[in-house]
Amino acid sequence: MEEPRMDEKPGDRDSSPERPLATMSRASRKRGAVASGSRGAASRAPKKKKKVARKAPRRAAPDYLVHETDNDMLLIISNVGEMRERPARKVPKRKRKPPKGLQKPAASRRQLVKRRTWPERPVTAEVVGGSRKASPASLPPAAGSSWGEHLPLEILVQVFQHVVASEGAVPFLCRVACVCRLWYGAASSPVLWQKVSVGHCWVAPGQRQSPVVEKRVCGTMEWLVANRLSHLRDFTLCHWKNHVSSVLRALGSSCPLLQSLKLSYCSKVTTESLSAIAEGCPQLESLNLQNSQNGCCPGLQLLEVNTEIRQSLGNLQLPIEQLQAACPHLQVLRLLNVLWGPKSSPRSARASLGFPALEELCLATTNFSFVDDRVLQRLLWASRRLRVLDLRGCYHVTPKGLEQLPCPDLEQLYLGLYSSLNSVPLPLQGCALVTWKWHHSLRELDLTGQRFSEQDLEQAMAAFTQGEGEGGEPLLSSLNLAGTKIVLQAVSALIAGCPALRYLNLSSCRHLPRSTKKAYRGAEEIRQCLHQLLTSTEEPAGPVGTT
Repeated sequence: MEEPRMDEKPGDRDSSPERPLATMSRASRKRGAVASGSRGAASRAPKKKKKVARKAPRRAAPDYLVHETDNDMLLIISNVGEMRERPARKVPKRKRKPPKGLQKPAASRRQLVKRRTWPERPVTAEVVGGSRKASPASLPPAAGSSWGEHLPLEILVQVFQHVVASEGAVPFLCRVACVCRLWYGAASSPVLWQKVSVGHCWVAPGQRQSPVVEKRVCGTMEWLVANRLSHLRDFTLCHWKNHVSSVLRALGSSCPLLQSLKLSYCSKVTTESLSAIAEGCPQLESLNLQNSQNGCCPGLQLLEVNTEIRQSLGNLQLPIEQLQAACPHLQVLRLLNVLWGPKSSPRSARASLGFPALEELCLATTNFSFVDDRVLQRLLWASRRLRVLDLRGCYHVTPKGLEQLPCPDLEQLYLGLYSSLNSVPLPLQGCALVTWKWHHSLRELDLTGQRFSEQDLEQAMAAFTQGEGEGGEPLLSSLNLAGTKIVLQAVSALIAGCPALRYLNLSSCRHLPRSTKKAYRGAEEIRQCLHQLLTSTEEPAGPVGTT
């Protein structure tokens, strides 16, 4: 062994670079290897690692079934015992390996087995074949998932129905459709779009819309009508000043099931758009134009509104003066079986000229009528050309009110009452006022069910024996006296004095012989009726139960 020199310090030999590698410590060798490895890696290009696509966690299948019953109820049935349950897959996260010196000690086999076992789940008792059987409860939704994504589509539609019933379909359904695909599908259900009301969705009342907003409005409405409103039954449009006609035309082409249409405070409603609704919506039952401006129809000559015999309690408000100003050339107005009442005219409405060209007015109804002498005067105060007046069912019109009408040459007058209303008082006098006013021009007269007295009817029929028609003979050809108190002498004088009579109805006339109480058609039957009246020896017999 080499002896140390005298001038050499004890620490100089250990720090000498000529020290053998075997005498180096393990840490020193490791640091040297790491340093050499880093220098070698710097000289080589780094390799790119391939990115592995991460799979989204698979959603667990629901542990229930949904069935819709006949009573519009949803029945949720658990199917836990029928399906094989698996826990939700978890995608492990990549972890960086710590240095060897900081690694945790390896876990024992017992600890590994304990980690791999699934957590215990609560069990529920289920009766199977008379014995109780334990079944695992349903799994909770995965962490971080939304509760709305786990609702059945039927349940979600039912929830939306309650909101639509209270707040309306628009804009609620348009907003929830943007949440997710499940909610989009639920919001697209036709059941939710049967009743729609569209109001101020884009602009506040009283403010004008910019061209960009108007374009969005038209595009949105066209899309809704084409994609959502095919099962529409009730539609309301409120406070629209523009594009009303385009909306109505779209409804007429895409909504064949529409039953009710309401336009409230809308402007620029044209006849063409309403005609499109009438042609494309055959099931339309209700049309409400409340406070809407329909424009003018100066060329309109015939207007007819006809409904079914049975009608809802709501009545139509008719602005008489505004209708007269909008349709000055109207010749025929028919409101048949319509429960309506006059609407007061606003102060800003222009002066009305009435219906100077009106020739026919039909207000016949089987329902209760609000038409009285005052309403009739508002309708006909300028109608001197009137030829046909049908007031069947109008209990409140009196003979005095008819006498004051300006039409001098009425040819057809229908005053029949075909339903009994005991609470409504009917006039007992005044029939003679009507017949004597128009005896020179009347060709058809209907007095069915009127309660005029015997003397008043006898005076009224005497007016037709004063021939003032062509050739000096009366023009009366049709007369209905069913259910009246006409007497034998008045009928005999009427038949003898009216050779043009071709129809005579004497059904249920209590003061006539029983064999003559029927309807007679044609000149031959009427002559036979006259012969029976003159030769009959029967006593007048009233209806059963009368005295």
